Amino acid sequence: MDKEKTGQLITELRKEKGLTQKQLADALNVTDKAVSKWERGLSFPDISMLEPISELLGVSIMEILAGERQSGEDTLTREEAQDLINASVELGDEEIRHKKERSRLIIIILIVISLLLVSITLNIISLLR
Repeated sequence: MDKEKTGQLITELRKEKGLTQKQLADALNVTDKAVSKWERGLSFPDISMLEPISELLGVSIMEILAGERQSGEDTLTREEAQDLINASVELGDEEIRHKKERSRLIIIILIVISLLLVSITLNIISLLR
């Protein structure tokens, strides 16, 4: 599964429907920044978003996952479909891990800054006495 291919397909389908990123985002109850990230291949839509996206853009969930349109002759086998679904779940898990890592780093930085401020404040107080 390729985030960039999926993003290109979403862009193409959105434009064919005459929608802006904002309009698509509003219809899906997400931000236009989320749609922009999908279209640029920076992130993948959450698995819960696949059905609403496919309905709005008039393609199957499998086409969204594969990042390309499929003709009737070019349908996926059950195994290929399962592989795409598994890859989608793995991508979602990976994005969650990255968000958790980023949150931990921010918390550590805030703790260090807080400790520095306390230390500076205590030094200033001791100098004033």
